[in-house]
Amino acid sequence: MSRGFRVFLVGFVLAAIFYSFSYVYIKQRLDDLRDKKYQEISKEMHNELELLIQEKSEAILLVGLTLSQNRAISAVLSSKRPKKLQLDELTSLLERYMSLHNVRFQVLNSDGIPVYKSWNSNSSKNLIDNQSDIEKLIRIPKVRSTITITDYDLHFQTIVPLYDKYGRLIGFLETIANFNSLVSKLKMKGYQTLLVVDKHYKKHLQDKNSNLFVGDYYIVNTVDKEILLNVVKEHGVDYFLKDQEYILDTEDNYLFSVVKIPDINQNPMAYFIIAKPLYSIDMEDIYNTRYNLIQSLVAIVVFVLLFLYIIYTINYKKFIQQQNKLLECSVEEKNEELERQSKEMKYLAHHDLLTALPNKNLFRDRLQQAIKHAKREHESIAILFLDLDRFKEINDTYGHDIGDTLLQQVAQRLFSCVRSEDTVARIGGDEFTVLLPNTNQVSVVKVIEKIFNEIKKPFSISNVELHTTFSVGISIYKQDGETPEILLRNADTAMYKVKDSGKNSYQFYNEEMTELVRKRLELDADIRNGLKNHEFIAYYQPKIDATTMKVVGLESLIRWNHPTRGLLFPVEFIPFAEEVGLIVEIDKYMLEMCVDQLVKWTNEGYNTGKLSINVSTKKLESDDFRTDLYKLVERSGVDPKRLELEILESQIMRDPERSIDILRSIRSLGISISIDDFGTGYSSLSYLKKLPVSKLKIDRSFIVDVPQDEDDVAIVRTIIALAKSLGLETIAEGVETKSQVEFLVQEGCHNIQGYYYSKPLPIEDCEEFMKKYR
Repeated sequence: MSRGFRVFLVGFVLAAIFYSFSYVYIKQRLDDLRDKKYQEISKEMHNELELLIQEKSEAILLVGLTLSQNRAISAVLSSKRPKKLQLDELTSLLERYMSLHNVRFQVLNSDGIPVYKSWNSNSSKNLIDNQSDIEKLIRIPKVRSTITITDYDLHFQTIVPLYDKYGRLIGFLETIANFNSLVSKLKMKGYQTLLVVDKHYKKHLQDKNSNLFVGDYYIVNTVDKEILLNVVKEHGVDYFLKDQEYILDTEDNYLFSVVKIPDINQNPMAYFIIAKPLYSIDMEDIYNTRYNLIQSLVAIVVFVLLFLYIIYTINYKKFIQQQNKLLECSVEEKNEELERQSKEMKYLAHHDLLTALPNKNLFRDRLQQAIKHAKREHESIAILFLDLDRFKEINDTYGHDIGDTLLQQVAQRLFSCVRSEDTVARIGGDEFTVLLPNTNQVSVVKVIEKIFNEIKKPFSISNVELHTTFSVGISIYKQDGETPEILLRNADTAMYKVKDSGKNSYQFYNEEMTELVRKRLELDADIRNGLKNHEFIAYYQPKIDATTMKVVGLESLIRWNHPTRGLLFPVEFIPFAEEVGLIVEIDKYMLEMCVDQLVKWTNEGYNTGKLSINVSTKKLESDDFRTDLYKLVERSGVDPKRLELEILESQIMRDPERSIDILRSIRSLGISISIDDFGTGYSSLSYLKKLPVSKLKIDRSFIVDVPQDEDDVAIVRTIIALAKSLGLETIAEGVETKSQVEFLVQEGCHNIQGYYYSKPLPIEDCEEFMKKYR
C-alpha cells in the first residue's frame, strides 16, 4: 500500500470521525438553544403574569385608599346607616373609565361584621370567622393588599381601615376583584391560562361560584378554557406542579409554565398554569443556527475530501507502479502456492488422513485399472476385505486417541505384509482393503497368514498392551465378479461370514454367502416390522424360594411370534439384533411391555415378587436410557421396588467406572440390580464392592454338573460365600434336578430358577402357576 493511499485512508477515517462528532455537537447545540428559548419564553410568561398581577393589585389598592379618604363613606358608617352607600354605581364607573372589571366593595364594622356589600347577598358572617388569616389585621389595623381565597372564589383583595373625624376606627373597606380581566389580557398576548386553587383549600370554598374541579383542585376561571382544561385533565394537575422551569408537551404541542401564588404563610394557595402553543413560538433563529452549522460542516468535509483526493491523485501513479512490481513478485509465489495446494488437495482426496493409506476412492480407481490390466493379460486379482475384531470395545474402554493410534500401527503392519505393486487402503472406521493383482489362491492364503502372524503380536500404546485380530473376506476376479462394486461387495459378504463364524479367520466368497446376506437383510426388516406390529411377546419363568415353596420373582424372557416362522427363541434373532444395533429398540419395547404387565398383575392381586428384566449394554449406555426409565416409572405408576434389571457380568466389566455411575442412578429410583451369569465375566472384587447391586445370579454352566463335579461345587460355594460376605442375595439359574436343589439349599442359596420348578410360561399359564404357589 502506497504512502499516498495510506494518507487518503487515514484522512477518510478522520473525516468520518469528525463528521460523527460534529453531528453530536450540532444536536447538543440545537438542544441547548431550544432549552434556552423555552426558558426565555417561560420567564417571559412569568414576567407578564407578575406585571399584570402587580398592576391590578396596585389599581385595587389605589381605589381602596382613595375611597378610605372619602368623608362621606366614614360619615355614613358613623351614622349607622351604611345602606345609603351607593358603591355599586362606583363599580360601573371603574369598569367604564379604568378598565377595572368585576370590582366589588364590602364595608365592615370594627368587629369585622359586613354591614354593606356592593352585590346582592344576605350573608353577614364575621370577617374573622370567614377569613381567619387576617385576624391579626383586624386587631392591629393597617392597609392590606393581597390575593386570597374566600368562600366562593380566589380574589384580589385590599382592606383599608376607616376612621371617623376624631381618628377613631369605625370599620374597614374591603375591595375585591376577580382574575377574569387578567386572564383575558394574557390571552391577548398569545397565552392560554388556567387558574387553579390548591387542593388544601377545597374545604374553604363553601359557596364556590362553580363546581369545576380536576381531582381536588378547584378551577377558578371558567371562560374560554376548554382546550387547556382537557390537557390538564389528561395529565392531572400534579403533573404541572413539578419543580422545573418549564414543561414541554410535544404530544399536545404546548409549552407550559407554572406560577405559584402563596398564602399569608407562604404555602401554595393557587397556581397559574400558563400555556403557549409550540407552533406560535418563533424558532427561526434556531433553524438558522442549524442551517449555518450544517453548512459549515459540509464545507469542512468537502474541503477535507478534496484535500485527500488531491493527495491521492498525486500518489496514485506511484502507487500503481509499486503495486505492479508487487503483483509481479507475488504472481510467481501464488502459482507455486496453488501448485502445492493442488498436489495437497489431490493427495487428501485420495488418501486417509489418519493412516496415510489410500482411501476408498483411490482404492476403487486402482482396482478399476487392475481389472482392465487383468482382463487384457488374462490374470487373476484378489481383493481382501479386513475388519478388526472388537475394535469398538477398545475405543469405548481406552478412548479414541488410543483407538486411532492402534489403527495407525495396524496400517503399518499391513503395509509391511504386501508387495510394492499391491495396494493397502483404509476405507472407513476399522475396515481395510488389500488389492493383490496377478495372484492365485495359494499366494493369497500366504499373504493372509503373514497378516495374521503380524497382527497377533501385541500392540503397546501409552503403556497399555492391546490384542486384536482380523476377520477377512476374499473375492477373486473374475470368478466372483468383474466390476469393483461387485468384487468389494462379495469380499464384504465373505468377511461377515467370518464374523458370524467366530471371527479371527478368513473366508473365500461363494454364492451361498449371497443368500446369507439376503437372509440377514430379511431378518433386519422382519425385526423392524415385528417391533412395529407388536410381534414380540414375553414369557415369564418363576423364581421359587425352595424353603417356603413360594414365588419370589419372575424373569421376563423374550419370544418372537413370527407371522410365517412361528414362535422364535432369542438365540435366533438377539445376536443379530445386537450386531446391527436393533437391540436398543427391542430392550425399550420389552421394558415398557413388562412394566405394564407387572402393574396389571399388581392391581389384580398377584404375588409376582420382583420382576426381572434383561437389559443389554447398548441400551444401558444409550444417552436416553435413564430419562426413558424415569418417564416409564412415572407414567406407569409401577412400584420401583418390584422391578429388577438383570445385567450380564461381562457387559458391566467392559467399563466398570461408567457402569457404576449408570447403575447408581438406577438404584436411586429404588430399582434393584442383579448381575446375570455371575462367574463368567472375570469381575474384580474391588469393583464388585463398588457396584450398587443387590443380587448375584449363578450361571447355569456352574449348576449343570453339581453336586457331582467337584470343581463346579467349589465355584458355587465360593460365589455363595462371596455374596454373603458382601451382603448380597444369590439365585441359581438352570436348576433341573432335585439333587441340585438340595445342594443349593444346603449351601445357603434358597432362590431357585429352572425347569425343575417351571419352564418359561406365557401370561395365562404364569398366572395359574402364581395361584398355585401363593
